[in-house]
Amino acid sequence: MSYRIIFVLLFLIFNSNKDFSQVTFTSSNLPIIVINTHGQTIPDEPKITADMGIIDNGPGQRNNLTDPFNAYNSKIGIEIRGHSSQMFEKKQYGIETRDSLGNDIKVSLLGFPEESDWVLNSSYIDKTFMRNVITYKLSNDLGRYASRTRYCEVVINGNYFGLCILQEKIKRDKNRVNIKKMSTTDITGDAVTGGYIIKIDRVDPGDKYWTSAYPAVYQSTKAPVTYIHEYPKAADIVSAQQNYIKNYINTFETIMYSAFYRDPFAGYYNLIDVDSFVDYYLINEFTKNTDAYRLSAFLYKNRDSEGGKLMMGPVWDYDICFGLADYDDGFNPAGWQAYKHYDGLWSSPFWTTNLMIDPVFKNKLAKRWNEVKNNTFSISSLTNFMEENILLTAEARERNFAKWKDLFNPAVYTWPNKNRFSNYEDEVNYLKTWISQRTAWLNNNLQSDYSDVEWLTPDLSKINFEIGKATKIPLANFVKSKTNVPLINFQTLDIDCKPELIGDTLWITVQKPGNYLMKGTGQRESDIVSVSPDYKINVVSTSVDYNNSQIPLSFELFQNYPNPFNPTTTISFSVPRKSHIIIKVFDIVGREVVTLINEERLPGYYNINFDGSNLPSGIYFCSILAGSDTRAKKMVLLK
Repeated sequence: MSYRIIFVLLFLIFNSNKDFSQVTFTSSNLPIIVINTHGQTIPDEPKITADMGIIDNGPGQRNNLTDPFNAYNSKIGIEIRGHSSQMFEKKQYGIETRDSLGNDIKVSLLGFPEESDWVLNSSYIDKTFMRNVITYKLSNDLGRYASRTRYCEVVINGNYFGLCILQEKIKRDKNRVNIKKMSTTDITGDAVTGGYIIKIDRVDPGDKYWTSAYPAVYQSTKAPVTYIHEYPKAADIVSAQQNYIKNYINTFETIMYSAFYRDPFAGYYNLIDVDSFVDYYLINEFTKNTDAYRLSAFLYKNRDSEGGKLMMGPVWDYDICFGLADYDDGFNPAGWQAYKHYDGLWSSPFWTTNLMIDPVFKNKLAKRWNEVKNNTFSISSLTNFMEENILLTAEARERNFAKWKDLFNPAVYTWPNKNRFSNYEDEVNYLKTWISQRTAWLNNNLQSDYSDVEWLTPDLSKINFEIGKATKIPLANFVKSKTNVPLINFQTLDIDCKPELIGDTLWITVQKPGNYLMKGTGQRESDIVSVSPDYKINVVSTSVDYNNSQIPLSFELFQNYPNPFNPTTTISFSVPRKSHIIIKVFDIVGREVVTLINEERLPGYYNINFDGSNLPSGIYFCSILAGSDTRAKKMVLLK
């Protein structure tokens, strides 16, 4: 008699014991995963070696426990995963697919792209089995990768375990988080700039992490915000890579903590992919995820040559959302999570609130909501998706809840469920009602009269700028459309490049050759509500000689492009009369970094180089003092 037949017979015998008296399991409309640990207890860590087989006869076909293992049949490493979920009888498991020698191997499971790391989500506290599945679908429909999911039924050591969700683990590869692969030799130049995956979460033994230099949303929280290196892994990441991504995020936080984080030039707009943050916020606010921004919150960054801005995501771990939680007001369909004061150990980074205060970000969030609320996020679309999953899991749920009897026992509390329903239908009706109420609240708090500018990016390198003469460019080259934005402005940081919008034409006057950075802004009342991409003006030739001997009319100070800079930049200043000039650089808290000039200068225009090689990333201020005249400029050093 084969091992396989003996195993099935033992399973059917074990089904008769007291734990499984109400469960009869011989076949399923879902894939079946069978795990055999050969008598070993599955620990929290490390993974133990076991055997796993998967039966999947395809769509519409019945899967029988006696069928061959046709979707996987090999070794695995398996351990219990999760934090708070470890208190439950029905555990979650992390699985690593392995070959016969115990080496991890990349395989395709249930139609997913090949990988070696997987998650069996038991969905113990989410009795609908849909909160993660819905959230990941929303993210993918927005064009933001989230884990693929498949329902399955699981047998462990001959015992029926129940209905589970097979999920991909968040990993770097072309089918998941599609960023550059890094090696230990990627420590300089473009190579060290990406790719990275970082997680805001609790710290586990063996993690490599750093603690934010800035407080959480509420400084009374009992634990600081920690950023954990997810990729490269703790065992692989080298110090140069640790320092790079730490300094990058620290620069972002330094800017966000300053009074100038909304400045079009020195603000955060060039450091993060704002649209990815908007989509991440939208999903977390729509679901009202109790752990939003503070636990299982991922960020990633590709190489500078591949875009290079900090991205928010992928979304992960959404079983305590959609009104499930009985703490921190999680059940209430009203309120913003980005402003949330958590009374427990972990709170959100302060910048989650600061972003929501910025009219540029808030208007982008409102625009995105109004784009998707009637399609991807529509109640009818979500209801149809839920009904499909309810039908798909019907028979497996019946077995699952027969196995785990207390889940619908009103006398038994399942942390952290707000409600103690006695049946599945009431659970689903509550979920549907809550989503409807949350949608109504968001409609009332993300205005439909949002402000927006659809900016264009013309190639200004093809335009011949003549020194001292105004070059006319139609506004339509920069702005495709605008909504509720009465005023458009353009500005530079350089006294030698002056943009002026007159009617529907932008006039740009350049006084001398050089590289210049221009930004456009959209304003509504007193607020900047939209910031353009960078417009780079490079003037390398001229038909009119620049006369450096002309007398300036006033003292001026400017940090030439680039801003942010790494590690050097050119500072320009003008002197209208013979004066003693002092130029100093200060850090963000007002400490003097260096004195660049302390001497007498004749009237004229001057340039001086500033080298920040020995300084950490952050915001700096350059000031000029000439008698009673003072000027100051913000500079952003980004390494």
